[in-house]
Amino acid sequence: MDSLQVASFAAAVATTIAAGAVVVTATIYYGQLKAMKEARQLQSILAIINYLDDIDLRRARYFMFEHGERLRTLLDTPFSWDTRKVIDQKVRELSSGQLGLINIDLCLNSLNNICFLVRQGYAPPAVVDTLMKNSLLRAWYAFGPYIRHRRSRSDAIGLPSWYAQHIEWVAENMCKAH
Repeated sequence: MDSLQVASFAAAVATTIAAGAVVVTATIYYGQLKAMKEARQLQSILAIINYLDDIDLRRARYFMFEHGERLRTLLDTPFSWDTRKVIDQKVRELSSGQLGLINIDLCLNSLNNICFLVRQGYAPPAVVDTLMKNSLLRAWYAFGPYIRHRRSRSDAIGLPSWYAQHIEWVAENMCKAH
């Protein structure tokens, strides 16, 4: 074996080792990406559980369940600040002063945040079925008209409202599909 053959053999061995190193590196990188995705999903699940366990948001969700039928009828008119005040008064009346429309808005915003996490893949879809399917469907049933009502509001900057768009999408595409 002359020096050219030895150099050629050494280059082949080095290329094989480099290719193996690339495969090992890619495998490790894939494992790290998978672990990061799982960690991100776990963080999202914990954030969702914190939302769902918040006592004020829980009261608002229960209120939606208990009074949804009565509230749906208030939302047949286009958005106005006067209509919003009437809805707020009705919420306060039905809740014996415990809740106002702001509490419902905060609850809907929280549910929308949760639905964003699920819809964008930051939280697993099983979260909806396991932890919140009934709450979402009840919230959408009771306040879907309110959400649409809010979207009908004239926007000062000329853009359409996307208020609670993720609740609607998850309720229509993930909850009702099962």
